[in-house]
Amino acid sequence: MISYCNRFKVMKEHVQKKTGMMLFVVLFLAFMGIFSFFRSEIAEYAASLLAMANEITLSKKKAGTSPPASTIQIVTNRKYNAKQKKTAKKKLVRKTDDRFKNPVTAKLPKTKTPEISYSEVFPEWNDSWMRLFTPLRKYDGTVWRKERTEIKGSTDGKKLYLLCRFYDKNPDQAVTSNTEGKGGNNAWKDDSIELFLMKDRKSKFYYQYIVSVTGNGTVHYCVNSKIPNGRTSAKLPENFVKPRYRVNEFNGGFEIEMVIDLRNIGIKAIKPEESFLMQVVRNYRGQGYKNSVALHLFPVYIYADKRMGINNHDRRAFQKVIVKKVDKHLL
Repeated sequence: MISYCNRFKVMKEHVQKKTGMMLFVVLFLAFMGIFSFFRSEIAEYAASLLAMANEITLSKKKAGTSPPASTIQIVTNRKYNAKQKKTAKKKLVRKTDDRFKNPVTAKLPKTKTPEISYSEVFPEWNDSWMRLFTPLRKYDGTVWRKERTEIKGSTDGKKLYLLCRFYDKNPDQAVTSNTEGKGGNNAWKDDSIELFLMKDRKSKFYYQYIVSVTGNGTVHYCVNSKIPNGRTSAKLPENFVKPRYRVNEFNGGFEIEMVIDLRNIGIKAIKPEESFLMQVVRNYRGQGYKNSVALHLFPVYIYADKRMGINNHDRRAFQKVIVKKVDKHLL
């Protein structure tokens, strides 16, 4: 009986040990599973505790309650947060108008104000009542004596009549290849005249009439920009009145006739002593060639700024021409 009890006791202890071991294994596995499942949350919680401890340490350092200690720097890849603004380098913005406050001009005599004769008679070159404009000079204001350029103008109050004589000792050498048989789009590249017309300084636009010695020509409608030598080319308005051109050779060069409706620049009818703005350019031997010369009625170096080169479109060189009544005895 005693032997049987001892055996039962041993067996019971063995079962208890085995059961305890199995329970330990089960609990260990359960703990590992829970840890694996919640390890990200546990890591975040641990990180927050570390951050809190770091903040406490920093506050102590600021208060001087703790001696400085060496720290371990944790370097991570920086990520850009969309809510944060990137610091952009400030660009130096240069006001465009600053370049035009103090222009540098050639200290040469200015052009005498040209006079447009007022008459209802269609003009001819030999009419004594028409007044010659001041001779054209090079764009820099210097006198150019190789060839002469003579211009006369008249108006009946509604149309502008411009007669020009381009004297040329070698007319057969004139540049004509850019328009001959091709139309007038590239007339400015030929031996040609460019006429710029604008009503006044308050105008928002101007016209550029270009005629080659071949008789072909074109017109550009230009919208003024804020800077005086800038513009934007635009489509011709619907109410634009086409000009008339005619070119003849004479013994000594080319004679160019232009008839332009003043309504194009906003003048319905002009009277004696009234004025508008004009610039006349002669392209001798075209533009861009070795022997090309640009001649101006109002040289751009005198009226605009010699630092900015040849710019036929610089509106500072568009100057006043005045209408004058013709003496009856001259008609």
